[in-house]
Amino acid sequence: MKATNNQLSPARASGRLTRLLLVGLLVAVLAGCCTHPPAAAQKKTFSSFDMPPHRTPQTEFASGVINLQNADPDQVLVLYQEISGRTVICGTLPRPLITVRNQTPLTRVQALQLLDTALSQHGIAMVLSGDTAVKAVPEARAASEGPPEITLPWQALPDSGSFMTRTVQLKKVRPSEVVPVLAPFMKTPNALLPIDANHQLIIRDYSSNVRRMLEMLQELEKDTKP
Repeated sequence: MKATNNQLSPARASGRLTRLLLVGLLVAVLAGCCTHPPAAAQKKTFSSFDMPPHRTPQTEFASGVINLQNADPDQVLVLYQEISGRTVICGTLPRPLITVRNQTPLTRVQALQLLDTALSQHGIAMVLSGDTAVKAVPEARAASEGPPEITLPWQALPDSGSFMTRTVQLKKVRPSEVVPVLAPFMKTPNALLPIDANHQLIIRDYSSNVRRMLEMLQELEKDTKP
């Protein structure tokens, strides 16, 4: 018997059912995309001041993987760019031969701190510039390159040659009075800028030096009578 105009053959009915199921699946997928926000983009750049995650940080460089022997600064900066994921911007730099080898396993952030320290020992400062770049400059120019303000507690600052700015609001001591006390701890020129009118002291130096200055300021503020 032939199918009437109001009836579908089994093959046509099966095909129509299949199309309906595909349309329903597509609608469900689109609805899911609209109702659920996209996952956060994975962090792609790193710096020496990144705090470790709550879980145990992943070791990415086994002992001896970073092994530079009498390398010129360009070689070190290429490695720095690969580890940080940042564009390294540099002008005229000192041309020392740099030797550095990691004796212990390191995370990515620790590796950057190690390279910061190695470069700083030869008069080259790495100054963060936004989220995607870092400037390699002679140490004497670092303070004028707008180093980032790092507000971590002094105990959390890396003990490394990572360049930074810190503004300290003093309560009991005059900023200009503490400059002679802190001067032995500074390494870079013009590292200390006292602003007595606002009771502020601006420090621009390597993180390891800033740590010691902040610790000293804490003791001075505690021991000074109001």
